Amino acid sequence: MKQKELSILLRIVVVLCGLVWLFFFNWFGKNFILSLIEPDYIFVANALPFSILIPVLIAMIDAWHILTRIGKNNSFCVKNARGLRRISFCALIDTGLVILWGFYSYFHDHVPFANGNEWFYVLLLVIAVVGVAATAAAAALSHLTLKAAHLQDENDLTI
Repeated sequence: MKQKELSILLRIVVVLCGLVWLFFFNWFGKNFILSLIEPDYIFVANALPFSILIPVLIAMIDAWHILTRIGKNNSFCVKNARGLRRISFCALIDTGLVILWGFYSYFHDHVPFANGNEWFYVLLLVIAVVGVAATAAAAALSHLTLKAAHLQDENDLTI
């Protein structure tokens, strides 16, 4: 598979992941959150999950730009390293917001593990672990891409 074809395929995957995320968030998130939280806390219940969505959208936009540069045969550049660093930062923020959402749900509920809600906390724990792993992976890729960009610039100057 050529680099341009790979870039197009990965951009399609980014769009599909975004659509799945929006569908999941819209379909399951709102009703589940409202069922967990009392009516006087509806604003917080709606604001926190939507704030979790913002870093995901920023990371998806950065991924789109990175994949566009990869399609133009510009894989190792400083802009891609910055984009990966921004994706890492967004993953860290998103993980922190998920953890805050879990703590809010746990401490706000009078009996946190009643009514079968324990799977919710397990799911938040899994999401937090995956978020930390994504943060570390994006940060490592950012560092390696920056080193490769400097090596490529150095080799372009010597030839």
